[in-house]
Amino acid sequence: MIVFLLGFMGSGKSFYAKGLSEHLHVPFVDLDQFIEREQAMSISEIFEKMGEPAFRTLESIALKQVYADLLVRTTETQDKNGILGVISCGGGTPCFNENMDWMNKHGLTIWVNPAEEIIWERLMKERKTRPLVASLTAESLREFIHQKMLERKPYYEKAQEVIFQSNITIPEFVNTIKHAKNLL
Repeated sequence: MIVFLLGFMGSGKSFYAKGLSEHLHVPFVDLDQFIEREQAMSISEIFEKMGEPAFRTLESIALKQVYADLLVRTTETQDKNGILGVISCGGGTPCFNENMDWMNKHGLTIWVNPAEEIIWERLMKERKTRPLVASLTAESLREFIHQKMLERKPYYEKAQEVIFQSNITIPEFVNTIKHAKNLL
C-alpha cells in the first residue's frame, strides 16, 4: 500500500511524509519536486509557461507514475504492514482529474489539516520561497488561504484519515495514524 499525504501548502505534509517514510524505512516522494525534476522547471514556471490546466494534467500523470514506480521498486522493502512508500501531494493534487478518488482506491489518504491560522503563520515565514503567495500582504494571504480552503475542502474531506493537530512530532504523527487505522 502507498500512503498519500495531502493538505494545503504549509500544512506540513512533506515534513510528515518524510518522517513517516523514515520511520517505516520506505521511500518518500514529494510529488511537486518530482514534477520539477521531470520538467526541468519550477512549479511556478510550469504555471507561467504552460498554464494551470497543463500543469494539472502533468500532475495527474506524475501521480500515477510515482505510484507505479514505488510499486515496482519497493516490494522487497515494504514494511511489515505492507506499506511500500509515502507520497506527499501538492496542495491541489486531490482537487483535479479525479485524483482524490484514484488515491483512495490505490492507497491510504491522510489529510494533514492544521488550523488556517497555523497555515497562515507558516506561510508568512515562507512567503519568499512560495511564488503563489510571495506578493500577498498579510491580510490578503489570510483571505487567500480561507478561500482556497473552502474550494478544496470537499476534496480533502474525502481522505480516509485526518490529522488536525499542528506541530506534533513524527512519533506522535505515526501513533495517531496507528490508532486511527490499526496500521503500522
